[in-house]
Amino acid sequence: MSTSSPESSTTAETAPEPRAEPAVAPASAVPAVPAGLSASVVRDPSASGPDEAAVLAYAEEQLAWFARIRDQSRRLHRTVELTALLTGAATVVAAGIQAPAAITASVAGAAVFIGGFRQVFHHNERYVLAAEAWTRLHLAVRRYGTVPEAGRDDETRRRLLAEIEATATTELQSWAASSRGAAGALPPGPGAPMP
Repeated sequence: MSTSSPESSTTAETAPEPRAEPAVAPASAVPAVPAGLSASVVRDPSASGPDEAAVLAYAEEQLAWFARIRDQSRRLHRTVELTALLTGAATVVAAGIQAPAAITASVAGAAVFIGGFRQVFHHNERYVLAAEAWTRLHLAVRRYGTVPEAGRDDETRRRLLAEIEATATTELQSWAASSRGAAGALPPGPGAPMP
């Protein structure tokens, strides 16, 4: 018969295994990795221009984000619109068949709620903005890909980077203007076209 308490057996089972500490290079030998980047895309700070792999990785991250927002907003827009149609039609049917007042009022209240939800969240506008940004950035990356590798110099990479940043900035400013209820979106950013 064991005299150990249940607490001591639990502690023994969940105690972490000792780990070997990884070897650490001197701080001067390893460049600092900015948040959000993996060590594989950090390059030598003495290099003259943007690294192609880092710029393309940044473009891919932005494309993935815009695609996710575009798809999510499109699904939400369709769901909200379909629900608005259904609740609006159900209100008319409930009134037409002289359903109890509580049912008619509940369905009408749901239709009003959906209308308010649509006005607050603007899923269609968010979808359009994200789709425009994704398309603009996708085309910039495709244009960059058409440049022969020998012609992809620092200036070409800088133009692609400027287009990425201009696209993100324009999309954010347009979304903010839309959220504030400002009339019209901001014009496209100053990104230089790719060769």
